[in-house]
Formats: sequence, structure tokens, C-alpha cells
Amino acid sequence: MKPKRSEELTDREKEILKPYLTDVEARVFSIRNLNPEVIGAALARYSRAPTGFKETVAREFLNPDGTPNDVKGSEMIDRVVNKFGDESVAELAVAPLCIEEVSNLMTKVIEDCRIGGSPIEESTRYVLYDQKRQGRWRYVRPTAIMQSGLADNYIATMEFIFETYAGLVEPMKVLFQKRLTADDFKIEVERPEGNVLAGAKDLKDDGEHKAHRIAYGFTIRSAACDVIRCILPAATQANVGLVGNGRFFSGLISKLMTHPLGEANELAPEIRSALNHLIPTFIKRADEKPYLKNIDRSMRKLSADLFAGEAIESSPEVVLLDDAPGDTLPNMLASMLFPYVQHSTTQIRRVVSQLSREKQLEIFNASVGERKSKRDRPGRGFEHGYPIQFDIVAGFAEYRDLQRHRMLTQQRQDMGVLLGYSVPEEIEEIGSGEVVQECFQRSESLFNDLKRAGLEQEAQYASLFNHFIRWNMGMNLRELQHFCELRTQKAGHPKYRRVCQTMSRLYLKKHPEMAPVLNFVDHNDYDGGITRAEQEARTARKSLTSGVFDDLD
Repeated sequence: MKPKRSEELTDREKEILKPYLTDVEARVFSIRNLNPEVIGAALARYSRAPTGFKETVAREFLNPDGTPNDVKGSEMIDRVVNKFGDESVAELAVAPLCIEEVSNLMTKVIEDCRIGGSPIEESTRYVLYDQKRQGRWRYVRPTAIMQSGLADNYIATMEFIFETYAGLVEPMKVLFQKRLTADDFKIEVERPEGNVLAGAKDLKDDGEHKAHRIAYGFTIRSAACDVIRCILPAATQANVGLVGNGRFFSGLISKLMTHPLGEANELAPEIRSALNHLIPTFIKRADEKPYLKNIDRSMRKLSADLFAGEAIESSPEVVLLDDAPGDTLPNMLASMLFPYVQHSTTQIRRVVSQLSREKQLEIFNASVGERKSKRDRPGRGFEHGYPIQFDIVAGFAEYRDLQRHRMLTQQRQDMGVLLGYSVPEEIEEIGSGEVVQECFQRSESLFNDLKRAGLEQEAQYASLFNHFIRWNMGMNLRELQHFCELRTQKAGHPKYRRVCQTMSRLYLKKHPEMAPVLNFVDHNDYDGGITRAEQEARTARKSLTSGVFDDLD
């Protein structure tokens, strides 16, 4: 006789549950060997059943022989998520995903999805791009460009840039080897008396010598990578790892299907195909969003018309924005326009404030779009209203690090060449200033050719890592504390450390009484050329001795 729902597990049920739970008897346990959709369905029952997870799985989602009933799990998820629209249930299944050889531009599109996913990507700061793979340099060849009359120009420009990059590797390593010799380099070693920093002359055995050699090689290589990546293009390929829940992946697929870049459109079905092996029902509803596509089209045209004769004014690297009372609508409209232009928020606000009420409402209506259901949600411009807001102009390389923060609102403008670029001083030190300048000139020429050919989105692939990009951040004080204290520590990159130090200074100048909240912001100026890599090599001491970084030898 089948036991009632309120009764405890039978011995038979405990037996068939053992392969799936870390401890059948415990009240806290983990789950294994079950399809994510079965897990999600069983967890969803918490809100609707008096019994716990164990009883639910044993009595509803396992066959009589103890094997999982995957079909039943999928059917329940389909009913709850896709028919009833309970989106919180879509967060109960988690899947890992690897996306390889996409452009660095596309990694930002993927990682811009903030909630429910955790990304990690191949770092141009630690990985060299000086070797071809299957006879090709590692850059994407977008279909739209390859099918245009600019394919040869695009390939020639990329080939020149990557050949130049490869030629910078050894001279840059030599420069840093002179700045920090192997004899002067120290690592943390474990001794009976405790951990100590030891240089080459203080090492005692083969293990310590090996760890020192590997760590030194890692430090020099990382320092070199950090400088010469200034000329890597946004087209540079990278690998991305993701762990996300069903709701996150459904949103990601929809976003890629809707995005104006062909690379995104081509990637969406590949992601769906991979996830169909794990959480097919959770992503079943993912689809192109005509609502968002229409908004993007309307806002791009409107912005182009509004700012056609508006020259881009220079602005500081970091600007703390100030919302005056009564400016709510113009400032919100400026936030809506921000991603579609290259101008600063201050300049956009001034332009918007001079428009007629009718023109302002036209912007508002274009940004809202024609909503046909509650699932039609407009963009991040409607998140305007944070107590603390910054405009930032910095290299794409720095943006890649600062984009990762989630507990705030970020909007970025398209990558381009209009805001200028920077060249690290080390480039001149190794006598490569002229050839690096040529990389930027060729990049900008290609960018302009692509724009003139109507490939406005694809033109972004031509911009380089040290071309400046503008983005906007809105946050509360708690996030400013976390953001600035995390990103100004000694191991942080010197360029984004400067950005965050400036953010802190600007805020405290306006609100000095908040100094105790930001008291762990590090305003020191460390040696930016090698400190970060050296710090990370020392931190990785235990991993180094276990051979994790043997490939860096």
C-alpha cells in the first residue's frame, strides 16, 4: 500500500534515494546524479506540498526501479514555468556552459546579463595571443563583413595587428626582466617557522627553486601581456565559462536572438542546442523579442537625428553626476539616449533640456515602445534615479574588469574610435611606438570604412583594447563602498584603480561626512608595471608548488 504524504520514508524509499542524496537521514543534504529538470521540479514542490524533497523525489519523480522519471520532471517544469509563468521556478535548475572562440565584443554582450549567471572568461592579461591556431590568428571573421566588399581590408588590418602583437612579446618580456630581475624576485615559501618571502638566494630545495622559476615566469609574462594587449582588437577571440540558472539562460538566448550583431544571432541556437541536453524545458520559451528590436531601431534613428550636428565635447575620465530637483524627466530621457550616442551624460542632458515638450515625449514613447504584455520590458534607462551616478571614460581593457559588478546599473556606449586612445609608456621604451601607432591608424581607418558601408555595429570589431569607451554607472552608497574598496587594492590594475580612486574622491568631496564608509579605499600609487602580476604570483604560491601553472614554465 502506497504510504500517505505525511508518513516518513520507507526503507525501500531510503534505499532508492541513496544514489541521489549525500545523506538520506540528514535534514541538510546535497543532490547528485539527477537531471536538472527533475531537481527543479522537485524543489518547486516545496511551495505546494507538505512533504520535503526526499519524499517528493521518491514518490513523484523516481520510477519503481529507482531510476529518475525525467519525463515527469520536464512535464511539471513545462506546466509551471511555461504555462503558468512562474519565473521563480526557472531559477531552480542550474547548468554549466562553455562558449569558445567568440569575440571579446561578444563576451561583453553575454556578461551584460546581470542576474542569475556567473561568468569567467579567458584573460588577455595572462594569455598570449602570439601563436596561430590551425594557421589563423585568433580573431573572428563576422559574416556581414566577410560578405561585404571590405573583407580583404578587414583581414589585412587584423593580420597586421596580430603580427605586430606577436613581435612585441619578447622585447616586452626583456624590459620587465630588467625592471625586476630573477634574483630580486621573491615568493612566499612555507617554512617551519612560518611563511616567509624568499628571493633566489634564500631558496632551500628543488621544490622552492621550481616554484620561484614558475612564479617569476608568470609575473614577467603577465606584465608583458598587460601592456601589449593595448593593440588587441575587439574581434580577438576568447573563451567564456558560465554557470547560470534556467531564467538566466532563457534571457540570454532571447537577448542574443534580438541583438543587432550577426555573431550574437549565430550564437543563440548553438547555446540552445547545448542546453537542450540539460535544461530544455527551462529555455523552451526563449525567443526573439520584436518589442526590443523595434525600440533599438527607433532609438538609434532618433538619436542619430538629434545629435547629427552635435560635436562630442571632451570630458574628464570620471564625472560624478548631479540630479537637480525638477530634472527627473530630462535626466531619465538622457539615460535612455545614452547607449545610442558617444556623448557624455552631461552633454546629452543639456541637449534634451533644450527640446520642446513634444520632442521629449517622442523620445520617451520611443523608449517605452509598444508593450503588448507584461513581459515587454523596456531598457535600463528606466532604472535612472540612483543616488550616486558616474560617467566614466576609460580603455575597453579597463571596462572589461569593471563591468563585472552586478549590484548596480551599467549602460555602455558602442565601442568606437571617437573618444581617443592611450599608448603605454613601455611601448616607447622598447622602440615600438611607431608600429603601434600604425595599428591604431589602421584600426580607425577600417572602423570608418565599415561605418560608411553601413556596418555600424560590425565596425566595433575594429576598435582596439586601448581605445576609450564611455559607460555610466548608477549605484547606492553600499555598492560604492564595495566597488571602490575592492578595485583599489594593491593587486588591482593601475588604470582601473585610478578610476575607482577618483570615484571615491569625487564623492567624498561632495559628502565628506561619509568618509568612514569608504575608509578602506586604497589611495596609494603603486608601481603599475609589474606589481599586480607579482602580487598574484605570490598569492598563487600553493598552486604553483602543486604544478597548476607548469604550462607557464
